[in-house]
Amino acid sequence: MEAARCNVECLSEFSDCHSVRLIQDDTNVFLTSGDGGVLIFNVQERRVTTVMQFEALVISLALSEDKHRLYALCANGGLYCTPLPPQLSSSSVVMNKSSDSVLYTVPDDFIVLKSFFLQAFTIVEKILVTLSLHKSIWSFDLYEEPGSRPLHKLAHFQVVTVNTCCSNTTDKEKSVSSPPVLTSIYPEGSTSVSTHQSDLHSHLEPHLFRLLFGVDASLINSPVILCGLPDGRICCFPLLVPTLAGPTGERRSPVRVLQSLEQPVVFIGTCVSGEHGPQCLVAVGQRGKLLMVRSKQATLEGKKADYGFNEHSVRGPVLCACVDDKRLYYSSLNDLHALQLSTTSSSSDTAGTESQLRALTSDSLGVCKVVALSGPYTNSTGSVQLFAVSLSGRLLQVNLPHGSEKGNVPRLPSSVAGQRVKDLLASIGNIWERAESLKHKLQEKNESLKRLNQVINVCSLLLDKDGNENECNTSTKHPISCRGVARWSSLLQRDSLTLACVLENSSGCTLEHGWTLCIQVHPLSKGPNMEASSRTYSFPFKKLDSGQKLNVTIPLESTCGLSLPAKIYCSLVFSLSALFSPEASSPGVSQLLTETSSISAPLSTLTVDWLDVLRLDGSFSHSNIRHNTVTDGIQAFLRSRGALNKDADTTTAGPIAVTVRVSSELLKSKLQLSATSSAETCMSVLNWLVSPEAIGQTLVQSRVVCAYSPDGCSVKIMAKEVTLGDICSDGPLEVLEIRVESTSVAAVCGLHHAILRRLQVLLRDSTVKCGHTKQLKAQSLFEAIRHVESLYKDLQDAQNQAALRGTMKTKSSEILFPILLQLRANPLVIL
Repeated sequence: MEAARCNVECLSEFSDCHSVRLIQDDTNVFLTSGDGGVLIFNVQERRVTTVMQFEALVISLALSEDKHRLYALCANGGLYCTPLPPQLSSSSVVMNKSSDSVLYTVPDDFIVLKSFFLQAFTIVEKILVTLSLHKSIWSFDLYEEPGSRPLHKLAHFQVVTVNTCCSNTTDKEKSVSSPPVLTSIYPEGSTSVSTHQSDLHSHLEPHLFRLLFGVDASLINSPVILCGLPDGRICCFPLLVPTLAGPTGERRSPVRVLQSLEQPVVFIGTCVSGEHGPQCLVAVGQRGKLLMVRSKQATLEGKKADYGFNEHSVRGPVLCACVDDKRLYYSSLNDLHALQLSTTSSSSDTAGTESQLRALTSDSLGVCKVVALSGPYTNSTGSVQLFAVSLSGRLLQVNLPHGSEKGNVPRLPSSVAGQRVKDLLASIGNIWERAESLKHKLQEKNESLKRLNQVINVCSLLLDKDGNENECNTSTKHPISCRGVARWSSLLQRDSLTLACVLENSSGCTLEHGWTLCIQVHPLSKGPNMEASSRTYSFPFKKLDSGQKLNVTIPLESTCGLSLPAKIYCSLVFSLSALFSPEASSPGVSQLLTETSSISAPLSTLTVDWLDVLRLDGSFSHSNIRHNTVTDGIQAFLRSRGALNKDADTTTAGPIAVTVRVSSELLKSKLQLSATSSAETCMSVLNWLVSPEAIGQTLVQSRVVCAYSPDGCSVKIMAKEVTLGDICSDGPLEVLEIRVESTSVAAVCGLHHAILRRLQVLLRDSTVKCGHTKQLKAQSLFEAIRHVESLYKDLQDAQNQAALRGTMKTKSSEILFPILLQLRANPLVIL
């Protein structure tokens, strides 16, 4: 037909509908609302008269053949059979005052079948036909129509699934998510079909019905069940023909594959009415493949009449479809189309082979975003009417005029012309709505591109960083940086160690919604009886403009369970889902994004050691101060390394100490100290050790720093300058001696390691150059090596004794602890 000027009328509005089922009887339209409700809309009264509320989302609907009961398959696997409103008892009905509609809650008592594998069902000849999918097997089950429970099963057939119809992974996912189509077809003129059943089932002229489905089904006027599977196969079997036995005596399945569309099947029906009924079987695929099955006439050579499969293509994707005597109506979401089937060419039928896939041109009806169709039927004025549901939740009535042949269009009267003008204005409104929708999508894409450009700019700034490791409380100036400082806090007489981190945005970019500051704490020490596990803290923020800062605080374990040193990894993570607005109408891109679809850019790596967590103010809570002896510390240290039993004891008492010797000239050049006296040099070095951010300030006023360690023990860090005359061949050498004393072995070892690590970082700094290299005496080096070799021999002897007599467990402190102290007392000097 020519470009149809249809009249679209909005009958009612509901919420957004993405999964809708729509069926129709004489006066009512049944549709699902997407939240477990079934709305019954009366066409004559033009309002919703009844709302049937189910416990779960309704997947499929069907009416009984007497139209007195409604069947509903829900997402909880329950198949309900409930009477329609005229048969409802008044006690279970509630009136909705606002719309005068009846609200009826369907209880579980109306469940006639329960299975989570149910996919589709239909009611034919008082037989309930269900389709289930379990372990790659499609199962057809036939039951007597529910009149009593339990249901009596009449037959059971199976079909194995195939996946070869999909060319790629995306197609497979779409086909699996597409529901199967289950319908029935009668031969035209069948006496078994009552008057009120004729509009619930499709019909086919007897000659083609016999050719397609066999003589047995045609003789007894048996309806045929057709099923369009998601893999594209169209299966069929007669409902009333008994199952035949094979040559070995086993029962043969009556299910056979009629054809395969190689894409999910959306619709199966019959159309193109002739003298003896509909002359064409029609099937439509999701991606636009159209299958038309027609009978061929007997040829002049006397060949018998046959049928042919003609494949065509229409504009897809096809969401829903319906047919009348001449046309196929289908929705591609962007538009509603009408395709004239009675005039499609069948010249290829005379060749005796199937026609090639040809594209057909359809007429646009100017209605967009249609997700469900019902009908069509012709009213008293000769107009074709369709009921449709739009994506926005509107129930539409589409009126198509009774078209005539081209060239014979009569002149319209003024009243009809006025109606045509109204229809044209309605079409303009639809086009304006589509244009607004496209404009909104373009704006969303532009916003996404702007956000993506910002993300790329931020990532380029972060990738330009050198990535060097920073100390806990020092930072290198970068456009986007993160620095942290360890701090002690006291609450309810309980001390806790925290890390205060500051994310500073000094760049010209804005960190918008989607960015997250991630901080990972990774302890470096791990002994046999100690588990070191990493912890990650995430801090999402909405917006961080240029020049703004974000302050966060994370715990660094309790005082008793602290594991030092610890690495702190700071990074910025951007979630790609933030590029798209949540109300975006295109789900294709969002389905590709998973929870791990993000970009991670490192900011900085910090290290927290025992020097960073010393308590210089002496304000420990009384309950956290420990007055333990060296014996307790040694036992705890050896027990953590698996070298001491709980029953073992030690006899060593008094504080222990370690010493580190560094060239005074080296420290002055590396730290750029301008001190003239020995006391000023010692205080500056101690100030650098305990508070690197306060270098150049007078935080430390003495050569001795008294503090508390994280485990509550008192420690002393002392510095003094000494002159060594037997080390350097150039003469006496001025050396700064750093000494650590404490009754806690863990504190002494931790501080010793922290001092050596900071000296290593200082020596790696190539920006500051010191003077000429000192020449050491060979005799001093030889004595140091010989001393270490003797300690190594003592350690081997201790291990041999432990292996022979088990003395390692009973007297571990007497053997290992002196070796530990001598290893710590290194006579070498850092030059």
